[in-house]
Amino acid sequence: MTPRPGNSARRGASVRLVQAGVTDVGRVRATNQDDYGSVGGLHVLADGMGGHRGGEVASAEAVSATLTGFVDHTRLGLAMAVLGANRAILERAAGDPHVSGMGTTICAIAVVTAEDGGGALAVANVGDSRVYRYTDSRLEQVSHDHSLVADLVRAGELSAEEAARHPQRNILTRALGIEADLVVDTWELVPVVDDRYLLCSDGLVNELDDPQIAEILESHADPEAAAVALVREAVDAGGHDNVTVVVVDVVDAPAPDLGADGLGLPAVRPERLSAAGLLGSGSFDPAPAWRAVVFAVALAGLLGAAVGAIGIYARSGWFVGLQDDSVAVFRGRPSGILWFDPTLAERADLHLLDLADVDRSMVIDAIEVDSLEEARRVVGQLAQRAR
Repeated sequence: MTPRPGNSARRGASVRLVQAGVTDVGRVRATNQDDYGSVGGLHVLADGMGGHRGGEVASAEAVSATLTGFVDHTRLGLAMAVLGANRAILERAAGDPHVSGMGTTICAIAVVTAEDGGGALAVANVGDSRVYRYTDSRLEQVSHDHSLVADLVRAGELSAEEAARHPQRNILTRALGIEADLVVDTWELVPVVDDRYLLCSDGLVNELDDPQIAEILESHADPEAAAVALVREAVDAGGHDNVTVVVVDVVDAPAPDLGADGLGLPAVRPERLSAAGLLGSGSFDPAPAWRAVVFAVALAGLLGAAVGAIGIYARSGWFVGLQDDSVAVFRGRPSGILWFDPTLAERADLHLLDLADVDRSMVIDAIEVDSLEEARRVVGQLAQRAR
């Protein structure tokens, strides 16, 4: 467990934050691919992914580039800093074959200047690393997860409970280092004294539910004590992934403007920024939509044939992976293709924590094979090397 000392920052109209961060490799992973950092009023956390050293490099690059690129202390400036980090990761990957294909999530909170010149807080995220706000004994998620299961929950296809157990819950729909035209979600919030914000990697929320997180945040007034307790509890609960948290407290802020109902406005609407420009939620231009419909109709025949071929390919593979922390055999491709998700074929009486260290990482990443018989042989070999 690696804590880093907190600091304070004052920007805008007398908004001051104090923070503390802690990271731990967990009980299963061989390396820690999470990273975090703070400069002034900006606090950033990233969860990397990629073989070899790719995940470590991507998360470190994301944090460093965002911290150095945050020169315009506005919500737009925060989004631009994240876009700059995405460019830095793509350029690094293009020049180094050892980290080709690396990527990372990112989430951040910063003290910014609002449009009216006052102090505000801006939140940005890409991927499934989260930003929570804990206020008046309530924990609420500010950021939106960019993942397959999160999209299915928002579409009403999955419940939150089903999503938490879904075998494809780690598949991201958005991350840094994947494409140049990245879309960044941002929010602007009114800073309120005694509000507490939590930045965390999915290693925390995969082990602890919201009530457990809220209880720990409530019971530790000091941000470093809260951060240490959160990470310790997540590791003790299983520690299947790297766990990183940053706890940020608002200790000074102007009194919020009160509306007619006596309540302060907690946040303004979210906005998205991509490399192509700002994507607000306001105006709608019918011309691009009309052209898209024509284009879709023209391609319908080709797509029908392509989908059929993809379906055959998606179901032709086998792999050894995890089902609720137990070794299992699946038919299909580990990440799924389109809506062709892998299906559970057999479940072995072999727990993840019983595996040899090197085998754990292989099973977590999925061991692809050509047939059911070969998958069974792999499971047998894993069992022989198990503790």
